[in-house]
Amino acid sequence: MMTDTKIGVFLCKCGNEIAPLIDLPHLYSTIQPEVDYCEILSFPCLQPGLEKIMSAAAANRLNRIIIAGCEGRTMLKKFETALEPVDILKGQIDMVNLHSHVATVSDKSPLEKAAKAAKLIIASIAEMRVLKATEQKRARIDGPVVVVGNGISSFPAVRKITQAGIKCILSVPETDPDKIIRNLHLSYPGERPHYDRLKTLISDTLDSKDLTVFEHSRLTELVGVTGNYTLTFTLQNGQEETIKAGAIIAALDAELSPPGPEFGYDGRAVLIQSEMEEQITQNGTPKGQVVFWISDYEYGMPEHAMLSAKNAWSMAMHMKACSPETNVMIFHNEKMAIPLTGAERAVNRKAGIAWIPYDNAVRPSVQDGYVTFCNLKDHVEHELAWDFLVLSPKRGINGEAKTTARILGLIHKETPFLTGHHAKVRPEMIGREETYLAGSARYPCDLQEALNQGRKAGTRNVEMIEKSHAHQLLVPRIVCVVDPDKCVACGQCQELCDCGGIGIEKSTGGLPRIVDPMLCTGGGTCAAACPYGALVLQNNSTDQKEARIGALSRQMEPDEVVAMACVWGGLPAADNAHRRKMSYDPRTHILGIPCVGQIDPAVMAKAFLEGAPGLLLIGCLPEECHHSYGIDHAWNRVNLIKKLFELCGFDRRRIAIAHADMNKPEEFVKTVDSFNALIAALGPIPKTQANLDNLASIYQLCKYNTRIRTLLSVALRRPWEKTYRGDQRHALEFDRDFTAAIEEEFDFAESALNEPAFYRYA
Repeated sequence: MMTDTKIGVFLCKCGNEIAPLIDLPHLYSTIQPEVDYCEILSFPCLQPGLEKIMSAAAANRLNRIIIAGCEGRTMLKKFETALEPVDILKGQIDMVNLHSHVATVSDKSPLEKAAKAAKLIIASIAEMRVLKATEQKRARIDGPVVVVGNGISSFPAVRKITQAGIKCILSVPETDPDKIIRNLHLSYPGERPHYDRLKTLISDTLDSKDLTVFEHSRLTELVGVTGNYTLTFTLQNGQEETIKAGAIIAALDAELSPPGPEFGYDGRAVLIQSEMEEQITQNGTPKGQVVFWISDYEYGMPEHAMLSAKNAWSMAMHMKACSPETNVMIFHNEKMAIPLTGAERAVNRKAGIAWIPYDNAVRPSVQDGYVTFCNLKDHVEHELAWDFLVLSPKRGINGEAKTTARILGLIHKETPFLTGHHAKVRPEMIGREETYLAGSARYPCDLQEALNQGRKAGTRNVEMIEKSHAHQLLVPRIVCVVDPDKCVACGQCQELCDCGGIGIEKSTGGLPRIVDPMLCTGGGTCAAACPYGALVLQNNSTDQKEARIGALSRQMEPDEVVAMACVWGGLPAADNAHRRKMSYDPRTHILGIPCVGQIDPAVMAKAFLEGAPGLLLIGCLPEECHHSYGIDHAWNRVNLIKKLFELCGFDRRRIAIAHADMNKPEEFVKTVDSFNALIAALGPIPKTQANLDNLASIYQLCKYNTRIRTLLSVALRRPWEKTYRGDQRHALEFDRDFTAAIEEEFDFAESALNEPAFYRYA
């Protein structure tokens, strides 16, 4: 037993939910010799039980705790909070679900269930033994806060920060309030009623004594992590200015652009909304008949239609107020609901603004002075006469805003805006919220929403800095760290990261990569993909997973199965099966995992090397993965094992991946029962010396072969990709090449089996 590791196991009776169904005295006698302390408690989760755990931890100097009882998904946070005062932190506490995964899902005897429970607990003990627990770190974030970008939301953000007495640096293309207001319609048409108040906000913000302004400057480089950023700006005179900052807010506005000529656009009589706003500013309200066509549906962007309609209505109301004789109509797709409140509808009727829907099945056609459309009432083609036809703008980010977003790492290739795919995780899994992005480049919005985003970003940054100064801002426990001696800056991890937490450190010449612990969500699929083992998930490492699955696999009977289930899909489905009193094959032994995407192929190989007859990975539904495409990544790694099995003459069906919907536990039951039946029919892998050597070679290749790990990594789906990596026309060709590389490297792995020092990260 490791002298610096003290493990305590607490077995839960859970009233009549566990104690009558599992022989706890027998389980205690099995577990007690394996650990430093073991105790049976009635309810560890209630205050008397928590106090007993804390007392036992203090008296026995325990630094690892395992609670064998209920669901870790719902109860683990409670134990982490309760045990923090005795310095037992997240990662040092594990839960084994005896209630849902052992006690109630089969009709086995209490003694047989105790034997299954012992296997799961012993596996947890093995993981705790290799855990390299880190100290709890506190983040230090000081000013200044840098607000960068072309967005109007920068001013309320700066206002909130400077009002808190925090130094702020503002980089904007313009500081003259009149010029800023003059150009506002280029991003926010139809917002004239707010101009006076906005001008006051801009002036008051720029007068702050805690503000430094870089006017007409461009951000050219960013390095560092939260609390220690280095930004380089190119000033108007061509000189460079380098500054240090604790936090960054990107205030970026989208740009409005016209459609193609197929909509009749000519920039004179057929305009977009921002151009009509320009006409009103320069020449006053036009006379005659003005038709606003909410054309977003025809652009293929129906989600923007409501915003375009609100802008059109605001402009129409302004026109009618300035020129009652101007006839204004709003022409829209029948699918769009009119975005007016009851009070606004009354005002609209009084102003005489007509809302005219058209049949979605027939696209309107623009002619000189007319737009033809299919009428909903009689399905006859009708015409609207116009003197000015005002189209919806196309919205997106381009130019300087896009360049700035790319430098800040905010670009998502999956959408034309900056709110892309992000990990859907619990708040405690990330050190800071998304405090760094505001404006219509985030997603299309009106002026008020953009200003609110700026205020919110400023407020959250103030809260984060004040929390840091109070020594209350904690770095998440489970985050990735880079081993600089192994990192070769291949960039695979940075491409696969879905939280934007991986960057480079300029002072080291771009080597190695660096992880921002305040952004890392602990998904871990990037660490599992690293070809060189340079990225490690702290307090939840691959070594820990290998130890756990290895210990469980060594205890497997010839017809038993190891299942690794994610906390977002597989585990909830298993728990719901218990709640609905469903039973499933008791030969399934479930290990919980935050995401199946963080399972290194070496972990899968370890299971078979240590004796598992079969391994089942149960993740989220394919397009609902909480860590981008972790389930896809797991599929690729499973495919690697399958190919290696074929080379060795093993049945490739011994490893499989499955998807689970937490709301369909009956499907989960079918999944595990089907896989268990298959493994029972196949029987165990015969333990001949040749088979053992092959399994050892598979493990060596999966863990240490950089060529295969690199090929596997580049083939993984990136967060922004809708399909798998590369051109799908050549997917089969790649698979054949990949298979050939595996065959070649596997031959080498067999010959190098007795020389691991040579083979490791060669």
